Amino acid sequence: MDDTKYNISVVSYTNTLPFKVALENDASIKKFANLTYDNPAVCAQKLLKNEADIGLIPVGVLPLLDEYHIISDYCIGAVGQVETVKLYSNTPVSKLKTIYLDPQSRTSVNLVQVLAAKFWNISPQFKKGDGQIKNGDLNPEEGFVLIGDRTFGLASKYKFEYDLAEEWQKMTGLPFVFAAWVANKPIDKSFVKMFNELLKSGVDMIPAISKSYQKEMNGSVDLHHYFTHCINYPLDDDKKKAMNLFLSYMKELGL
Repeated sequence: MDDTKYNISVVSYTNTLPFKVALENDASIKKFANLTYDNPAVCAQKLLKNEADIGLIPVGVLPLLDEYHIISDYCIGAVGQVETVKLYSNTPVSKLKTIYLDPQSRTSVNLVQVLAAKFWNISPQFKKGDGQIKNGDLNPEEGFVLIGDRTFGLASKYKFEYDLAEEWQKMTGLPFVFAAWVANKPIDKSFVKMFNELLKSGVDMIPAISKSYQKEMNGSVDLHHYFTHCINYPLDDDKKKAMNLFLSYMKELGL
């Protein structure tokens, strides 16, 4: 392995905890990498601006990169319900006129637009949201997309909620990939091997990690259930197929 030290941007959501624990607890990677923790949009910006070499970035950002390499067999994916990427409203989706978009993930922003055009057959006005929970200010024909830990505890707060990964699977029969480990330049193969092995070790430690960190969640989520039934980490062939299909829909719709 060469002596290059890589800047790595890691998403700071709960769904990345298996990755974070594995990376933080390994002394060897600290010799070769500087880790920072950001929301998905910031991770993406760091790669786009060459402020990071590797990032766990929204797949919707891939077309914006001049060069990209998917360097890991692991991702943030879902097979069916993901539970933390949702469209909330007090009106059925078929009647929505306005949808506010979460600014923290380009993937989710594009996914809801793909679903609107290809599955729900609606043409709402899409507006940039502030990424905050909307309480009494949500009008009857409005909905909003929210992702990540901010969705914890929102079950049954609104009359309708649509899990975007589940809606995608209904439309395509495929799983979905929200974020992948991406480099904006060629990375030393020995480092990629070590990095991938570390990510695998984190996924393998899910039972222990869930138990260790459950108290910190204050009852907002069952970590073991979330890591094993909502997030699906392996970047397998079906997920790669889904990712390519999603990117093709984005291109078709001009997103």
